[in-house]
Amino acid sequence: MAAFGTGIFEADDRLQIEQTLYTPREQELIARRAFSINKNYASYAKEVGYDYYERTGSAKILGPNGAKDIPFVGEKGGRVTQNVYTIVSGVRYTEDERAALEAKRALGKGPSTPLDTLRVATARRTIFEKENALAFVGDSSISIKGIWDSSFYGTDLGTAENVATGATGATDADKRLWSNKTAAEILADLQEAVSTVESSGLFKARVLMVSPERFNRLRKPYSAYALQTLLSWLNSEGMYFEKIIASNVCSSTYNGDTVDYMFVYDDDPEVVQLIVTEDVRLHDPVRDIIGTDEFAITLKTAGVMLRHPSALYVGKGI
Repeated sequence: MAAFGTGIFEADDRLQIEQTLYTPREQELIARRAFSINKNYASYAKEVGYDYYERTGSAKILGPNGAKDIPFVGEKGGRVTQNVYTIVSGVRYTEDERAALEAKRALGKGPSTPLDTLRVATARRTIFEKENALAFVGDSSISIKGIWDSSFYGTDLGTAENVATGATGATDADKRLWSNKTAAEILADLQEAVSTVESSGLFKARVLMVSPERFNRLRKPYSAYALQTLLSWLNSEGMYFEKIIASNVCSSTYNGDTVDYMFVYDDDPEVVQLIVTEDVRLHDPVRDIIGTDEFAITLKTAGVMLRHPSALYVGKGI
């Protein structure tokens, strides 16, 4: 195994690689913006999970003569488990690339000429893209369910439904589009989502997530006579979402559906978390037989752990 400082790479080169690797852009961290991160599991864990319990039994009122059929209470429950998987990518630098870097150093240009870290940024981006995909879409081949998985929605679970039709459009699908709806009709869609999430009194509609195109619709003035935008109204006088996130994970090109989604949910850690057992890590370089240095970059995750699906609302067709 090669090490920095013993070959043509210097310690400063590794610092440049790590600086690039460990400073991701906010746009790459969609799952981490959407959900709290749980890093409490051991990095070597192969499986994570949680126990759940439900009360059983009841109480009754005894009459003057008493009774012998006393109801007893108890509990039933089980354990939900999810496997941990490693996301991996890598970068390599050939002997010729290292020699070119050394030549720059020899000319006194080393400190002012940074290592080409474009491929490191690319590896970082692909890893976080995969993390986002596992969190939202999932991967059936390794039994990870994303937040869009249909098994999370239905009776006594989360709600996934078509939004209401508006007044404008040739078809029902057209009438659901926010681009064809008035501000009042869009607010009605949002109010339905909030009311559904909060109907039990147990959850709070803290987050709204939409695609960038639909987010831009919220930036338009309420009307020609009221120049306040829907976005400013939501933030100042309306539903007070704690976060409003614009991301392509809600778009039809990403979510596996044919229409864009509006996603309203409670992001409390007790409801949903992103499980990361080991964050992005740069492994030591390995030099092959022809002098190419290869670096593995890994991240360990179990995807999203969803404890309360009823705190989720997906409005389809916006």
